[in-house]
Amino acid sequence: MVVDVDYVGKQQLKNLLKQFGNGVQLRPTYLVSSGKGVHLYYFLQEPVQLYRNREEVLAELKEALIRRLWNDTSSIRPDSPDIIGIYQGFRCVGSQSKLGVDFPVKAYKLSENRYTLEDIKASIPSCKVDLAPLYEKPRRKSTVTLEEAKELYPEWYEKRIVQGEPKQKSKKQGGTWVCNEALYAWWKRKITEEVKAGGRYFSIMALCSYGLKCGISEQKIRRDAYAFLDHLESLTEDEDNHFSRADVKDALRALKGDRKRLSTIASREWIEDNTKVTIPANKRNYRKQEAHLYLARRKKRI
Repeated sequence: MVVDVDYVGKQQLKNLLKQFGNGVQLRPTYLVSSGKGVHLYYFLQEPVQLYRNREEVLAELKEALIRRLWNDTSSIRPDSPDIIGIYQGFRCVGSQSKLGVDFPVKAYKLSENRYTLEDIKASIPSCKVDLAPLYEKPRRKSTVTLEEAKELYPEWYEKRIVQGEPKQKSKKQGGTWVCNEALYAWWKRKITEEVKAGGRYFSIMALCSYGLKCGISEQKIRRDAYAFLDHLESLTEDEDNHFSRADVKDALRALKGDRKRLSTIASREWIEDNTKVTIPANKRNYRKQEAHLYLARRKKRI
C-alpha cells in the first residue's frame, strides 16, 4: 500500500522521520523522494487479491491512512490531501522527478517491516473501516452447462443463444447506462469554474468517464480535453507543478483502457475525492439513503 504526501519541506520531512522513529506514525518499509513530496511504501505480509468486492474496503482503508499521514506536521498544505485510489501509479525509482534530470526519484529503506491490513488499521486512531468483506469469498461463476440452462431457463436460452441477442439492452453502451449529454456539458462547466490545482489531472479523467457515460465520441472527448489546457495551466500555484500537454495526454490514456470499468469506477465519490469538486447526490440517491435510514431505524426499534 503506497501513500503519497505532497508539499514536504525539510522540516516536514524531519517531522515524519521523527514520528516513524517514535511510533506516532506507522513506519513504512521504504520512503521514496519524489521531488516535492514523498511516497511511503508499506509492504504487506501476503498479497491481497483485488476482487471487485474488495476494492471499496481497500480504498476506504487507504484513504484513512492518507488522512492519518498527511497533516500539519508532514505537509506545507495539510488541508489538501490527495485521496488517490488503490490503482494509482507512482513515479518509478530512478526516473526523473519534476525537479529535473539532476534530481532523480530515490528510495530509502526505513525498515524490514511487512504488515497485515489489520496492522495498518490499528495504526489509525478510531479507524472504523470494516475489513470483514476482505475475507468473503467472491461469487463463483455459474457451473450450469448450456444444456442444463436450456431446460432451466428456456426464455433466456431462446433469446441469448438461439436468437443471439446481446447481453446489454439497447439503452446501454458497453455495460453502462447512456446518460444525457447535459451531464457531460455540466462537468465541462465544473472544470472551468471549480477545479483547482491538485485536481486538474483527475478532472480530465472524469471528463473521459462522463464522456463515455454520455456516449460522446472519443475524438470529441480528446478535443475538449486539450481545449482546457490553457485554463488548467493558469491555475498553477507552484512553479514546479505546471500542467502541460503531456499531463492531458496521460490522463486521456484512460480512454484506451476498459471503458466499462472506467465509467463505473469513476463514481461520484471518486470524482469528488480526486478533483476536490463537490458533487451533490441526485434526488434518486437521496430517496434511497432515506429509505435505508428508515429501515435501519425500524430494525433497531424491533
